Amino acid sequence: MLAALGLLGGVLLSWPLWNEASRYLFPTLPVWGEAVAPLGNRESAQPFSGWDSWAKSLGLVGLLVFTFAFPGKKLLPALSSVALLCLCSLDINRLQPWVWFYLLVFSVIIFGKKENEIPKINALRWLLAGVYFWSGFNKLTPYFAEDNFAWFCGAFDFTKPFGQYPAIGYAVALFEMSFAAGLLWEKTRPYFRWIVVGFHGVIILLLLKLDWNWVVIPWNLAMAGMVWVLNSTTDAALGLTRRNSITLGFTWLAPILYFFNLWPYTLSWQMYSNTQPEATYYRDKSPMFATIEEEEIWDKYAFDDDPKLLLDDWAMDELKVPAFAARRTFYQMGNYLIKSCNDDKGVYILTVNRRDKSAEKMEKIPCREFKK
Repeated sequence: MLAALGLLGGVLLSWPLWNEASRYLFPTLPVWGEAVAPLGNRESAQPFSGWDSWAKSLGLVGLLVFTFAFPGKKLLPALSSVALLCLCSLDINRLQPWVWFYLLVFSVIIFGKKENEIPKINALRWLLAGVYFWSGFNKLTPYFAEDNFAWFCGAFDFTKPFGQYPAIGYAVALFEMSFAAGLLWEKTRPYFRWIVVGFHGVIILLLLKLDWNWVVIPWNLAMAGMVWVLNSTTDAALGLTRRNSITLGFTWLAPILYFFNLWPYTLSWQMYSNTQPEATYYRDKSPMFATIEEEEIWDKYAFDDDPKLLLDDWAMDELKVPAFAARRTFYQMGNYLIKSCNDDKGVYILTVNRRDKSAEKMEKIPCREFKK
């Protein structure tokens, strides 16, 4: 099963995300409760004190290996899904877009009828189409066309000139949106099958050259493989059943709720749109810290004369993934980072208007607001 193999690759490339004992400073952020400091390399940690973290992470790896090795066993993707949901509840940062994608794929397999593969295949086709549609739609913003697209084009000398033309960036976004119709319509499917696989190949090549976000490379490989396998025939993409309605609702309809602040940014197929809310923590210049760990964090990741710390810089460095973009996450991290509160400590939260770069909003939230 390609999904299990892709997920396994992502887990291994972001190992500290899944194994708290492999972290040093970055806490886990449970769905309920406050941030929990990792054991990491603490001098106070006892030998084998992180055995439960190793057991959980290696247990997930084992399940994914068996799910890949025995694709006909519906119990295995079900167990893998339960394990993923449990681990994500212990640390919301694990609920990355690629993890969400694999959970939806597993749900199609779990609830599909073994004796009838057609509805399952069509549901997976519609799932892929939904991801491409929303990923392209969410790139129809100056933050992608003017910024991220230009950054990607900077990977090679011969591609740099393309980055100077935002219109090409918008065209790329529309092109990606067209994958949805191109893969669903049986007459264009044979052509788009090749186009989409090539598209993923270009993304992988750019990520390798830029040496950035390698965690999503297995996801790109898995999606390319799924597109190739699922679209090898030209039958109509019909034959869906009610069993798949919830999965496809999460894929196609849930992202609409994001625009009404009713659905997480991270689960809305916002790949490379560059419109994520960002948290930057600030503090006074005092050399006094409540703990050694707090001092280490600020010494390593702070920038500017008035010390500031960008959450995603820290997350990408230690977890190999960005933090889950949500206000609750930002407040949890604020409580963890800022042990002793005063008027000179808190967090800036940047939110953007996807159509108007001049309408960016920067909130300054003193620590007393989230330490109540």
